[in-house]
Amino acid sequence: MANDDKSLQIVTKMSDKILISGMGCLTAIGVTAGERAVKQQLSIDVEFPVDGRAGGSDSIEDAVDYDTVARAVAEVCSSREFHLIETVAEQIAGRILEKFPVPEVRIQVRKTSPIEAPRVDYVSIEIIRPVSL
Repeated sequence: MANDDKSLQIVTKMSDKILISGMGCLTAIGVTAGERAVKQQLSIDVEFPVDGRAGGSDSIEDAVDYDTVARAVAEVCSSREFHLIETVAEQIAGRILEKFPVPEVRIQVRKTSPIEAPRVDYVSIEIIRPVSL
């Protein structure tokens, strides 16, 4: 086999991701005004791909600062009242894509104990949004 046979070459693509898991988010959320009157705890996961440079350089300059990402999530949660967890997820995704150099973001928002009966642990929404070009 010839070394220049491109059909046999295997290209390895790096697939690094940052996952911020289980962020607590206290917000006014609910369909009714009564439900929104008492702030509720949400659990939020944020995941985004990174280019891997930070692993080699050990420099925050080559990383997406996840402390700053977490603060951006907290700002969204405290910015207004929400009716739906879907809206919370969209607002968080938009903020992260606007403020950070990431090509896409996955957001999962969990609302714990959202239904009195039958008992459920949580209801969640998961969205994946790419950066707009």
